[in-house]
Amino acid sequence: MKKYLLLIAIILFIINILNAQFIDHKGNRNQTYPDVYGQNPNIVEMINQVDTVNLYNDIYWMQQFIRDCASPAALTVQNFLIDRFEELGLETYIHHHTGHIGETDTLEAGNVIAIQPGTEFPDEYIIVASHYDHPDGPGADDNASGTAGVLECARILSQHQFKRTILYIPFNGEERWMVGSYPFVQKCAREEMNILGVFDMDMIGFWPGPEYGPVTMYSGYSYISERLFDFYQTVANTYLPEMPTYRFTKKDSYGGDHMSFNIHEYPALYIGDIEYHAENIYYHTPNDTIGTGVNCFALSNGFVRAVLAATAELADGWLPPQDFSVTVRDEMPYLSWSESSNTSYYLVYKDDEMIGYTPETSFVDEMFAQDGQWHYYYIKPVHTDSWAGPESNIDSIFSTDPLQIPAFYDFEDETAGNLHLYNQNWYFGQFKQRKCLAAKTYTYDNILQIIETPWFSIPETTEDVSFGFKMNRYIPSIWSPFNAGVYIEVTTDRKNWHLIDWIWDSHNQWHDYAFSLNNYIGEDYVQVRIRFEASGQGNTTTSYKYMAVDDLYINFDHEAVNENYIVHDIFNLSVMPNPSEGMVDITTGLESNYSVAIYNILGIRVLSVNSFCDGTLDLTSLPAGVYFISADNGIDRLTKRVVIK
Repeated sequence: MKKYLLLIAIILFIINILNAQFIDHKGNRNQTYPDVYGQNPNIVEMINQVDTVNLYNDIYWMQQFIRDCASPAALTVQNFLIDRFEELGLETYIHHHTGHIGETDTLEAGNVIAIQPGTEFPDEYIIVASHYDHPDGPGADDNASGTAGVLECARILSQHQFKRTILYIPFNGEERWMVGSYPFVQKCAREEMNILGVFDMDMIGFWPGPEYGPVTMYSGYSYISERLFDFYQTVANTYLPEMPTYRFTKKDSYGGDHMSFNIHEYPALYIGDIEYHAENIYYHTPNDTIGTGVNCFALSNGFVRAVLAATAELADGWLPPQDFSVTVRDEMPYLSWSESSNTSYYLVYKDDEMIGYTPETSFVDEMFAQDGQWHYYYIKPVHTDSWAGPESNIDSIFSTDPLQIPAFYDFEDETAGNLHLYNQNWYFGQFKQRKCLAAKTYTYDNILQIIETPWFSIPETTEDVSFGFKMNRYIPSIWSPFNAGVYIEVTTDRKNWHLIDWIWDSHNQWHDYAFSLNNYIGEDYVQVRIRFEASGQGNTTTSYKYMAVDDLYINFDHEAVNENYIVHDIFNLSVMPNPSEGMVDITTGLESNYSVAIYNILGIRVLSVNSFCDGTLDLTSLPAGVYFISADNGIDRLTKRVVIK
């Protein structure tokens, strides 16, 4: 049965991917995090409130149901989660998956989003996540345990105010190849949400026993999330030194909703007991219940306390300056960054030596010399109370001279010229019948290989310009395309890398690729890169992932046609008043019409309007009771629960 469900999920996901459009927005890959200065007494008080009895009761309630994402039981659990969040005073809405598993005229369960608004930076988000669906058993550990953890975090954190917004999200459809979280993260990326980090609790209650040593906690991460893991591990080990946190020994090889965030370059961690997966004989069986699948509430309690502490530290922490980059202006390295709150001035570092300071959010290195070496820059803020804060991300520059185009690299002389090659395992030689530039990676760990062009200008008089190359690649991974792919990207400021293609399938043969750069005609500063990235296990010492590139060029021609990017409106859903006498005002922020459907508490549709725009909807014909109002713009579907008196 599990093989059958997996096959359906893969087919449905691939169909969705093929129908999806590229999103020209990158997440917070360069996100940096606050320093941790020891235990905060307020946070200690919070984590001491974590109650194992609450975890037990919530897991026990959810394990009554086989919560397949398209089943009525999933809708029952969804409503249970909404009740729990709204009892805490949190606003909720439902975001529906796009898998369309089992077409019916009833309301399928969706992702439950509960919102705790920030007081100072409401547009900066921290997400505490899980998935509540399970297709073939009680699913106590997978993943009633993580969902109970999200509820417990919400119960405690909602009693306090924080500077940043916290979203609590139990996803639906994780077991069907992340059909719930993936479209939600697409929506976040389209709307350019500033997500600082995601803590995804997925199975937090199984421990194989004392023969494996003391109870310890684990997490997995990709390169995108490495800084978030360092922050999370520091927080967890500061507040729970008796139950240390480590990285998964199998790295990030397991699937989960964190991958949906990673593929859009949002930092997200997989947090849970999957380290002991091979020893968990109850996984996806009828015996995944309390006492067997969930057999260690000390571990569950520890995971919840660690996530709660990390969320609280990040929600109120003093962030380093973000969006730090080094470009060129007037033939000199030009450093720029976003303003950091509560900052008097910024210290500027080059190759780990301070070279100046400024109260502004930019700096020119007038002492730069073209010495044929790479130079690395970062900054530190100085607080208004005169103490230095955490450093920004690091950026680098090699030369202030622009690349002269057209440019061509055939690698016949076994050099990369002035291309920047990230990581050390690039080599030149004969590979797959071509003399080329290649990177083989024998590793169990994450992979990040980048070919980056020098910067160049594209004159306004240019009619057509394109970037192209030949490529041969092999990316074996059970979780592809979530955690493996080749990305073609362009930047004009080194802060935002715009995606112009995403190549996620695996081809063990040479192909020609060409991409138009016409959108960047007239730009004074342009760079293009090829990023080959994968996370997690899947390789041994006798097999490898590889990417090989040949005949790379930037030329004035019109051969290339890129996918069209569509900018979508920000789509929210507000229904007021609630409770209502029957006349409700619906607001989405959409400029175009959308469809509205009304469902009763059983999920049966009782009313629909095919073309609606923001305004008043008359529901006075409906009997008093609880209903769901669902708005669908053809891309996303959002639902709010309302009460008609």
